[in-house]
Amino acid sequence: MDKAGNSKRGPAGPTLFRQIATRLAAFTLLFALLDVGIVVFTYSSQPESLAQELLTLEANKAERSTAPVPDLLAGPPGAEHWAARYVEPAAGGSAPPPSRVDAPSGVLMDWTRRERIPGGYRISGVRSVQQGGQQRWLYMQFEGDGIRPYVPVIANEIVQHVVLPLIPLSLLLLLFNVFAVRRVLGPLQRAEAEVDALDPDNVLLRLSEAPEPREVNTLVRAVNRALTRLDKTMAILRGFTANAAHELRTPLSIMQLSLDKLPPGPLRDDLQADTQHMARLVGQMLDLAQADALAVEPDVLVDLADIGRDIVGAMAPKAFAAQRELRFEAVGDTRALGHAEAIYRIYRNLIDNALAHAPGATPIEVTAGPGPQLSVRDHGPGIADEDLPHIFERFWRKDRRKSDGAGLGLGIVQRLAEAHGGAITARNAPGGGALFEVTFAPPEPGR
Repeated sequence: MDKAGNSKRGPAGPTLFRQIATRLAAFTLLFALLDVGIVVFTYSSQPESLAQELLTLEANKAERSTAPVPDLLAGPPGAEHWAARYVEPAAGGSAPPPSRVDAPSGVLMDWTRRERIPGGYRISGVRSVQQGGQQRWLYMQFEGDGIRPYVPVIANEIVQHVVLPLIPLSLLLLLFNVFAVRRVLGPLQRAEAEVDALDPDNVLLRLSEAPEPREVNTLVRAVNRALTRLDKTMAILRGFTANAAHELRTPLSIMQLSLDKLPPGPLRDDLQADTQHMARLVGQMLDLAQADALAVEPDVLVDLADIGRDIVGAMAPKAFAAQRELRFEAVGDTRALGHAEAIYRIYRNLIDNALAHAPGATPIEVTAGPGPQLSVRDHGPGIADEDLPHIFERFWRKDRRKSDGAGLGLGIVQRLAEAHGGAITARNAPGGGALFEVTFAPPEPGR
C-alpha cells in the first residue's frame, strides 16, 4: 500500500464472476448441442415418425397458403415427383383410391405410408386441412433419398424442443448467476475493500470475518493472523531502532567530549563533523521510532506560537553560526490539538532542512497561524518539479554526494503531521524559495 493509502494492483485478470458466467454459458451451449444431437439421432432412427411430421408440415403450409391448387406448393427440399391434390369422399362416405397409391378405402382420415423403392423411398398420405372455413382432405406424395427432405422436420423439432426451452433456461441461469454468485462473492469484495482501507497508523485494524462461505471466512482469518504477526514484527523492529538510537547517544556524547580535548587541527575538525553527522542521524532515527509510536490525545490543546518561539530560541545559535537569520511571526489564534514535543520536532526538522538547502545570508521565516497551522519558508532555489513527489520519502536524497543527511527529516515531519490527523504540503513560494506548511486538527468550538 502506498503513502496515499491506495493499493498497487498487479495485472488485472478475469474476475471470478466472469469465469463463472463463462462456464455457465459454455455449459448451456454444450447442453444445447447435446440436445440437438439427441433430436437428430432420435428422428433419424425413426423414419416413419419423420414421414408423418413431414406431411403434417406440408399440410400446414397448404392450410396457410392462399393458392387454391395445392400442386403449387414446392414440397420438401430434395423431393422428387412431388404431387399434392384435394380428394373428396364418395357417396356413402367411402373415398376413391388415390390415383398413384393404393390407399385404403373407407372413411377419409389422416394416414401416412412410407415405402422403399429403388434408389430411395416413397412417402404418401392424407391430411385434414381447413380451407375457406370448411374441412378438406389433402393427398400428398413424393419420392426422395437420404435425410435432406426431412431437414424442415428436424429444424422444426430443434426450434420446438431445443431453442425455445433453452431461452428461458438461459435467462434463469443468468439471473441465478447474477444473484447467487454475486451474493457468494460479496464477502470477498468487502474483504478487498477492507484490505485497501488498512492504515499503517492503526495497527489494530482487522478484516471483518463473514460467517459464510467457509472458504472466505478461512481466508480472512488467515489474513488477520498474518496481520497480527506483521504487527508484532514491526513492533519489535521499532523497539530495536528506538533502543539502538537511544543507546548510541551516550557513546557519541562521550566521543564528542573526547574530541574536544584533541589539539586543534584539520583532523579534529573532520572527526567532529563526522561525529555531529552521526549524532544527527541517531537523533533522527529516534525521532522516527517515536513518530511511528506516537499517540496524540484528542483533547490536548497546545499553542503553536509558544512552541515556535521555543524552537527558534533554541536553534538561533546554530543559525547565527551559519550566518543565517531566523524570523518568527505569530498570526491570529494559534491553538491546535496536538502533542507539544512532536510539534517541537516538526519545527526543528523543517528549520534544519531550510538551513541545509538554502544559501547563506538568506533569512528563514517561521510562522505560526493563522489557525491550527505552521509554516517554514526559506529563500533558496526552491524545489524542482520532478523532486516534489519524492521529498517526503524516507531516505530519499536527490544527490547523495552533496548531502550529509540521511533523507529522514521531511519523512519524520510527514509522519508526525499524519499522526495529528493533519498534513504537510510543499511548494515554491512567490518570489523564490521553498514553503512548507503543516496543518493540525482545530480545537473544538468553545474551547
